[in-house]
Amino acid sequence: MRLLRAIIAAFLLAASAPAQTYRYEAETGQLFGTQVSHSVAGYSGTGYVTGFDSANGSDYLQLQINAPAGLYELDIGYRSPFGPKGYDYRVGSETGSGTFDQSAAFTTDRAGVFSLTGGSTTLDIYQSWGYYDVDYFELKPFTPPPILPVPATLGDPLASQSTQQLMNYLTSIYGKQTLAGHQQDASKNLAFPSSTYLNLSGGLMPAVRSSDFIEYSPTRLQYGSTPNNESEQSIAWAKQNNGIIAMNWHWNAPANLVNTPCGNNCGASDYPWWRGFYTQGTTFDLPGALANPAGSDYQLLLRDIDAIGTQLQKFQAAGVPVIWRPLHEAQGGWFWWGAHGPDSFKQLWRLMHDRLTNHDGLHNLIWEYTSSAAEGNYMDWYPGDDVVDMVGLDIYTDPASSMSGQWYDMLNEFNGRKMLSLSESGTLPNATALSTYNIGWDYFSMWQDGYLSQYTAQQVQTLLNSNRIITLNGLPSLPWSNSVALAGDFNHDGKVDTADYVIWRDSLNQTGSGLAADADLNGHVDAADYAIWRSHFGQTAGSGASVVAVPEPASVVLFVLGIAALVAGHGRHNRLISR
Repeated sequence: MRLLRAIIAAFLLAASAPAQTYRYEAETGQLFGTQVSHSVAGYSGTGYVTGFDSANGSDYLQLQINAPAGLYELDIGYRSPFGPKGYDYRVGSETGSGTFDQSAAFTTDRAGVFSLTGGSTTLDIYQSWGYYDVDYFELKPFTPPPILPVPATLGDPLASQSTQQLMNYLTSIYGKQTLAGHQQDASKNLAFPSSTYLNLSGGLMPAVRSSDFIEYSPTRLQYGSTPNNESEQSIAWAKQNNGIIAMNWHWNAPANLVNTPCGNNCGASDYPWWRGFYTQGTTFDLPGALANPAGSDYQLLLRDIDAIGTQLQKFQAAGVPVIWRPLHEAQGGWFWWGAHGPDSFKQLWRLMHDRLTNHDGLHNLIWEYTSSAAEGNYMDWYPGDDVVDMVGLDIYTDPASSMSGQWYDMLNEFNGRKMLSLSESGTLPNATALSTYNIGWDYFSMWQDGYLSQYTAQQVQTLLNSNRIITLNGLPSLPWSNSVALAGDFNHDGKVDTADYVIWRDSLNQTGSGLAADADLNGHVDAADYAIWRSHFGQTAGSGASVVAVPEPASVVLFVLGIAALVAGHGRHNRLISR
């Protein structure tokens, strides 16, 4: 039904959308520090614009475009012969950035999707980094595709019950609502969220606490770094607040740190031991280590992975699942685990997956692959569906950007396969843009408090109060929470009894988030939830014993359950055939 509604909505939007494509030649615009050229063949129109080479960003091109109101996809014709190059743009009031892939011939790049109000609109493109040529801009009518449901299947067949329940919940809200998250300034004994965050949010708290195992890296500990019980603090926050945990790891290289002796006067080009996660901060030979499992460097990789496995085991012992996003932004090449290309990275990912799962016995992880861009050969870096449960994108752009281009690039690849998240960002999503462009991140997480200075309290609260956003107070009761009710205790009175059955019966076949009788958190009240109630019938808070016989549901309910099971089975059969 949800998919049908999405298709109908898309059809209605398409019926009212403009049908014409509009092309604007770059050489017809106003030029600032740039000039028209004709020296390279293959351009459109009467020439192209070149000279985007000023280091201070003063080189740009401006056009006045006219198109009817509606949603448009913007393509930029360009040439970038000297490698990938960055550009900044402005379309009306929206600004953002993109990257031109290397191309010696003229080709196109999709800048994003934009909502035009009709009439004259200013379009600018600015030099950001590098040399490139701009040929034309083309606006094509655009209709947002429906966000397809994603299976709640985890790659780990031995995943713990609470981990599966979290996965159920994440997939049940995906495409409809987005969890608000925030990155903790890890290992500094700071409150989460900070007073700065709470002052801007009006007291609303993030549903997801993102943090970092950075200080648990063995080559940081050997220099005296202090994790300050970041693992224990994250676990306590999740259990005390009924919250969700996401963790990443800025992995200091296992050996061969450059360790620039700069003391307290380290500059941008210095790489002391505490910057050992950067490519320039180590000479560790990852391909060489991976090629020799009997070698000492390979053993150091295992040592470091096991050190973080020890921390993750604390979460597992506490019953807390973790959205686990290691080895992030490898494609960018700025971290050592991505400096040697996609093959070494994918081999390291699979080594870590196998080690944590099979050697360290961790079954509380939802594995999130995090890309820095949906550009160029980004799928060459993808480790594979069997070892990835969800996909994140780390985006740092202008606060006025909708991030629609990045969203649609990833959706085009993973729609119906994997959930997408805004796993790390320097800006907050825009509530209006989420609705206008049908952007459905599963969660977002801004990087620490420093980036909040770009926003007013009104802007932050407008986002967090949107009906598309779930903050901490909007989460259902999670099984690891200290205040969680007994499984099957749908009325939270400390007993699993017939009153709970009545709640289940009266809400049978309801769908949505936060339903009282949705015991497995999959967004549906169905036979599986009845089975959970039945298996716990008679239990009371503080006891685990069944004391009375389980009453059977009325025959009409059994009939409904049977029909539901048949429909579900038929749906599964159809999905299997269609693959």
